[in-house]
Amino acid sequence: MHQHTRVGPKRVVVVGCTDTGASVAVALSNGGHSVQILDEEADSFRRIPASKRESGAIVPVIGDGTSQRDLLKVSIRDADVFMALTDSDTMNALASEVASSIFQVPTVVSRIDDPSIQATYNEIGIAAIGSAQILADMAVEAALG
Repeated sequence: MHQHTRVGPKRVVVVGCTDTGASVAVALSNGGHSVQILDEEADSFRRIPASKRESGAIVPVIGDGTSQRDLLKVSIRDADVFMALTDSDTMNALASEVASSIFQVPTVVSRIDDPSIQATYNEIGIAAIGSAQILADMAVEAALG
């Protein structure tokens, strides 16, 4: 594993310009991080504010997050963080495995909504997050203070 833990701004690759992916990309960019976002549909990039695209703060790239060739287009070898945030557990799981195993990205986060799959990925060092768990945690917090 290449351990190039960078202090300060990170180089982040986000796969999936979904509402979640776009929101995360904007938040990371606002925090001073360098963001490239990969999606198969050019139309998805409309979710990124034009000012962010035009300034180069968020670089949209058309491609498949499970394709090694397409991941190389977003400088995956230089990434500090990889986030798979498409609407597909299967695609996110596969993209995360490629980023972690083949390109050895130090931090890999994957949106996986199926709790039974989440545990497996968390055990192998991929931070698997899902909306059901986040909503459940927030509901409990709201109820119990």
